[in-house]
Amino acid sequence: MNEDLRRLIRLQEILLAIDELKTAVAALPVEIARLEKEQIAAEKRLEAERGAVQDAQKERRKFEMELMGVETRITKYQAQLHEVKTNKEYQAMQHEIEACRAERAALDERILLEMEAGETHAGAIRRLEEEVGAVRRATLEGKRQIQKRQEEFEIRVRTLEAERAALAGEIAKLYLDPFLKMAKQRKGLALVAVREGLCGGCNVRVLPKLVQMVRRSTGLIACDSCKRYLYVLDEPAKGPAVAAAGGETGPSGEDPAGNSATGNAAPGDLPAR
Repeated sequence: MNEDLRRLIRLQEILLAIDELKTAVAALPVEIARLEKEQIAAEKRLEAERGAVQDAQKERRKFEMELMGVETRITKYQAQLHEVKTNKEYQAMQHEIEACRAERAALDERILLEMEAGETHAGAIRRLEEEVGAVRRATLEGKRQIQKRQEEFEIRVRTLEAERAALAGEIAKLYLDPFLKMAKQRKGLALVAVREGLCGGCNVRVLPKLVQMVRRSTGLIACDSCKRYLYVLDEPAKGPAVAAAGGETGPSGEDPAGNSATGNAAPGDLPAR
């Protein structure tokens, strides 16, 4: 693999990393909005509970005013008992007093229920106030962490952009221009490796003849299917230990056929593959 192609592979890695970081930065406001939404929801629950307490207090005051009116009527009717002239009038007055007493008992019950509801609401308010406080603290901390991540992302993007610019200046236009055009068309993935005879972009089998062309080429060769540019990873160099594994050698370094294992190779030369 020539150096221009190696640089292109690294350039693609950089471009993809930059796109990924920019996508992550763009998603940060969504995280902030989620935190703020949770805080607003908690605050609304608290406000709703406080509103319920105020409504209950108004209702209780209304019942208390009604009770005062009933008490006034009872006092009035009891005073009038001494002024009635007939038995019928007396019984009618007693009936009014009993009706007022029944109304008073009902109002007392309603007031008691409203007081109990008020205590329940007060407990709920205390819990919601604690919840809102915790959510607000979590929101502040979450925003702080998000801000920190954004700064880290932006620093990393600037570093990669500088590397991208320097690297692009070292790549021949024969490679760079087609690569950049294809990268725009393929969402950054213009170069793909051939692995086990398959294109790394579309997973379609690449003809052996085309693979050999890719190995020997001094330019860019595209996949017949997806049109992305292909490259073949360099095979790891085989050391003497790997070459010797192909057959047994005798004590003198000869194989069973009597040939020398090292032949005429110069010191330091790798065995032929």
